[in-house]
Amino acid sequence: METVFDQNFTPRLIISLMALAIAIGPIFADFNKTHATNPLWPPHARFHVVWQVLLQVGSSILALVLLWRNSEDYLFHVYLAAAIIYVWIVTFYATLFSMRLFDGALRDVNGIEPFRFKLPGRVLEVDTNLFGVTVFTVLNTVAVLLIRS
Repeated sequence: METVFDQNFTPRLIISLMALAIAIGPIFADFNKTHATNPLWPPHARFHVVWQVLLQVGSSILALVLLWRNSEDYLFHVYLAAAIIYVWIVTFYATLFSMRLFDGALRDVNGIEPFRFKLPGRVLEVDTNLFGVTVFTVLNTVAVLLIRS
């Protein structure tokens, strides 16, 4: 088992960094006046955003335990941790593509500003959530491809 444990250090590290970002990032991005304490949001929407953030923290902790706790099912645990990250990714994209059904939006007028990329002759704006989840999709896929049995 030690050989498998060592040769999967890089994918475990990548998945761990994503789990930490998924746990910590929304605490700063969502527990403030743009989301959880936004006076323009209905109280029930604020309830749901706090619930969502706490769920992200809990699932991230679970992924970290699976990745770093010694186990006879070690390889299964690494794949399961990656699957937890994919659940977060897939649910984001499912919500993104179904926004028309519930009149959703990626951001509020008083929310976090999009990333701005200067291209020749124009500026491209990309929503911060969309940018982050796209980066995580690539990173998680790279991590899974690096897993060795």
